[in-house]
Amino acid sequence: MNSQTSIQQLMNYDVNDTPNQIEVRTDTLEPIQATANKFTFRLDQAGYLDLNSMLVFKHEAATSNNQRVNPWNGALGGIKRAILQVGDHILNDVQDVYKYATMSRINVPPTQRNQFFGHYLGLQWHSKVQNSGTFEQGGADIEGTTYTTQDLGQVGTILVDPIKSGIKKGTATDGTGVAINSYGIGTNVDNNPQYGITLGMLFPALKGQKIPLFLFDKQRILLKVEFNPVAEYVCDISNADTNSQETMAPQTALGLNNVRLIVDYVIMGGEVQNEVMAQTQKQGGYRLEFYDVVNVVKGIDAGTSGTRRDIEHRIGQNGREVHNIFMWKQYPTDASFRNDYTGISNNLGAKCLLRGQHCIGVENEEYNCEVNGREEFTDFKFNPVSQYNELKVALGRPLYVDKPMYCNDENTTASLLSMVNNGMTGVMKPLAVGLRSGEPALVGGGRMIGNYPIVWKYRYTPIATATKTGKVANALGTQTGFNVNYFIEVSRIANIRNTPKGMSVIVSY
Repeated sequence: MNSQTSIQQLMNYDVNDTPNQIEVRTDTLEPIQATANKFTFRLDQAGYLDLNSMLVFKHEAATSNNQRVNPWNGALGGIKRAILQVGDHILNDVQDVYKYATMSRINVPPTQRNQFFGHYLGLQWHSKVQNSGTFEQGGADIEGTTYTTQDLGQVGTILVDPIKSGIKKGTATDGTGVAINSYGIGTNVDNNPQYGITLGMLFPALKGQKIPLFLFDKQRILLKVEFNPVAEYVCDISNADTNSQETMAPQTALGLNNVRLIVDYVIMGGEVQNEVMAQTQKQGGYRLEFYDVVNVVKGIDAGTSGTRRDIEHRIGQNGREVHNIFMWKQYPTDASFRNDYTGISNNLGAKCLLRGQHCIGVENEEYNCEVNGREEFTDFKFNPVSQYNELKVALGRPLYVDKPMYCNDENTTASLLSMVNNGMTGVMKPLAVGLRSGEPALVGGGRMIGNYPIVWKYRYTPIATATKTGKVANALGTQTGFNVNYFIEVSRIANIRNTPKGMSVIVSY
């Protein structure tokens, strides 16, 4: 009997005309408002907003093929602020989103980062181990004594690969040989690379879920994007004479063109959407839970070389559920970042390639965090490996960078694993505290903060750029102080109720 039924099923050639329960509608949206660096888009109240929807844009240069987005995080470094707004309510407003997204969204193994995200963002950052005094590759001398002179490297030193990376920085003395290896920006917009940044990178509310746009039937749904100045993320090789203190800063105007939004609306079957609509009519309405990222900006003023400093920053968050806290430090000026090494020939090295896309680590630093009136750690976290482990817990994955980019403690710098002026030492070292409860939930998975504000406690010893006693001057000069961002991941809730006047939306922490 079973065999006969199976045969009948195999011989059944009837066509199933039942419509697909899921449909994806893709629209290309032009901005409804646009200025030089701010763009506003309006979304339809249709289906669900998918995280793979993409912001696309191009650049236009005044002179041909001298400029390129930085090879570290590419076009992502251009996004300063992203806002997702429903009616008068803000779901997400992430400022300095390029820092947070670089740390959390494109933090994948280097092969995947360069090959997958490199395609969309234009990043190409490769490292190489120096295997001889003349930095030979494949038996051919490709750089002469450039790296020996400029970076003071030795066999085993980790360097930025000049051949595979997006830009070859050229010689130490005058930048001779500098070249753009890929994604050059020319005067013809049609021939320039188009970049694509998914909304999942920019909006934490889309992390692990889709937003039901069809619930906001009488609400304007706006998506706003603000770009950084091009000097923050674009390199210009016509300004690459490192001996003259030039820094690859853009020398000519660079325009934004063809800024559009490619939106994927996921249309579920009628039964699914009707079920969600029915929840809005029940007591309490439909409950949309999502992540938000609060950016608290602080500063650390200049210090005295060799003098220990204790810093306390109160970062609030009273009455909110906090999941993770990240500390991001940058030098206050462009010159501070590139002039922190005075060892030889005024070399600015491959730091030019990073532009403003760096998170500084200090040779001798430690931290703790006071939450609800008690310190999170028994002792201050002072070992860079221990700090790395805490960051791994907060991110939910390792930070995929070469060791000297994160670990720039005295032992690492003295070992010459990497040279401070080659653009890699201590340039990507966020600190973090994970406050998740262990529950696999968005609401209830973090730590509720009571009446006591969160206090970040930070200690460090500034150092000057001069040669330090007993070893090579191979440490970042940190006495000029820092600009500090605290990115705080919190839970947020939107209650959506169906009323006689339409859908009512109330957003709260």
